Amino acid sequence: MRFRFQRILRKYEVPYTLIRHGKGHYDSVGVYHPPEAIRTALRGSVQPLGDRLMQIEGGRYHEDDRMLITVYPHKDGDIIEHQGRQYTIDMDHNWTAYSDVSEYRMKRVSTHDPV
Repeated sequence: MRFRFQRILRKYEVPYTLIRHGKGHYDSVGVYHPPEAIRTALRGSVQPLGDRLMQIEGGRYHEDDRMLITVYPHKDGDIIEHQGRQYTIDMDHNWTAYSDVSEYRMKRVSTHDPV
């Protein structure tokens, strides 16, 4: 049995941007061209992490980190931009066998070192 939460999630969705970098390449004269960022507009529910989760993880997460619930499949290391802040997908709970949505924990990227 598979639970269908997509309709419920739609009520709480907000826009966010997935940033993935393509591959760099060398041109015909040997000059390296760095990869360009590919930005994809998506929607999902971005929530703060609860105090209990931050305690259980023993300092791995902070109050600037977030949780993302979405139908879009992400990978560890994906870069998410939401409300002008960048986050890195740190961990996911693969619920695809049970549900049509997935939950991801996101670590905030330092303001001094945006990706």
